[in-house]
Amino acid sequence: MKKIFGAAAVAIILSSCTVSHTITVTNNPVGTKKGVAKGSNFSKDLDITAEKACKKGGITKIGTMETKMTTILFFVKYKTTVTGE
Repeated sequence: MKKIFGAAAVAIILSSCTVSHTITVTNNPVGTKKGVAKGSNFSKDLDITAEKACKKGGITKIGTMETKMTTILFFVKYKTTVTGE
């Protein structure tokens, strides 16, 4: 019985949940440039905006935007990806 509870506890601890959503923001083409803004719930400056991702990728016309959130226990990682020209 201890092995079953131990295995269940390990499975719960190592499991994660990822939620991802991709949106076409404008009628602009997808483009070749890509900008990424990352952060976590323990980051001092949690700036995962499309504006920051555009700055990092040198994008002036946004084609698509993807937001992704991964949760492992109480640690949460955020990622915003922007593509365009």
